[in-house]
Amino acid sequence: MGTSSDKAELLALLEKYRAGECTPEEIAQVEAWLESFEELPDSEAMTAAANQVVVNVMHTLFPAKGRIRYILYAAAAVVVLALTGLLFLFRFNTKVPAVVTYASISTGKGERKKLTLPDGSQLTLNAASSVVIPSDFGEERRELTLSGQGTFDIRQNTKQPFIVHTGNLRTVVLGTVFDVKAYPGDAALQVAVLSGKVRVEKQQQQQTEILAPGIEKDQLLTYDAGTGRHELKPCKAEDIAGWQQNKLFFEQATIAEIAQVLERQYNIHIMLTGTAKRQCRYTLQLKNEPLNKALLLLEQLSGISYQVNNNEIKINIASCE
Repeated sequence: MGTSSDKAELLALLEKYRAGECTPEEIAQVEAWLESFEELPDSEAMTAAANQVVVNVMHTLFPAKGRIRYILYAAAAVVVLALTGLLFLFRFNTKVPAVVTYASISTGKGERKKLTLPDGSQLTLNAASSVVIPSDFGEERRELTLSGQGTFDIRQNTKQPFIVHTGNLRTVVLGTVFDVKAYPGDAALQVAVLSGKVRVEKQQQQQTEILAPGIEKDQLLTYDAGTGRHELKPCKAEDIAGWQQNKLFFEQATIAEIAQVLERQYNIHIMLTGTAKRQCRYTLQLKNEPLNKALLLLEQLSGISYQVNNNEIKINIASCE
C-alpha cells in the first residue's frame, strides 16, 4: 500500500507531465504508467493519484456549476478514463475549444490607419478600406480578410504562411512587402510586390487554382473577377503603394476610375455627366496635391470640365481627349 508521500509525488509528476514540463526520463516513466492502464496495478497510491488528476481535469474542462457531481463520480470516472481516454487527455492536453471571434478595423474616406498585427507584421490601410482579423490569429495560422487597399510588411515565419483573403482570391506569403487593392466595385483586383515574393491562388468550389506561383519585386498581378482573366506584368510597385505618402498613381485609367480614387482620398462625392465620344484613358501621378490642384491638373490633361458645389463635384466628360 502506498504512502501519502507516494501519492503526492505521483500526483505532482502527473501534473508536471500535463503541463509539458517533464524531463525525457520523467516522460518515459509517466507514459509507461499510462500504457499500463489495461492491466491496472493494485496500488492505492496510483489509484488515488489518478483519481485526483481526473478531478483536476474535470475542473478544467467543466464550469463551476455541476462540479460536485463530477467529483462524486470521479472514482468511477478514473476507471473509465483509464480504459478509454486518460492517455489522450494527458498526451494532448485537452482544452475546451475557444470560440473564435473577429475584429473588424476600417477607415473612412480620406482616412488611413497603420496597424501592428499580433505577429508583429505591419499593415497600412488606405481610405475606405477594412480588415477582419480572427481572435486566434498567430496561434496556428496567420489569416485575415481585406476589403479595399492595404500595404503589408510581413514578419517572416516559415512555419506559418501569411494569407490575405480578398473575395475568392488569397495571397500567400512567408515574409515580404506587398500592396493589395481590392475595392468592391473595382474592375480588377491588384497585387503588387515591393520586396520578396508572394503566391496568388483562386479558390472556387473547393478547388484551388494557382494564378501566379511567385510574384516578385516590381511585378503586378491584375485579376478581373467578372471574366476570370488575370495578367502578370512589370510595374513600379513603389508608385502603386505611394498612396501612403499621398502620391496617387494612375496608369491608363478612365475618368471614372480616377474619380473613384479621388472620392476615397479626399472624402468628396463626384458625379460624372455628359457622354464621352470615346474611352479616354490617362497615366498621371498626383504628389500630395490639394483637391483643387488635382482637379485642375486633370482638366489640363484630359480636356474635361468640372464644377465644385460644397462637397460635391460634377465632372463633364463629354470633351475628354
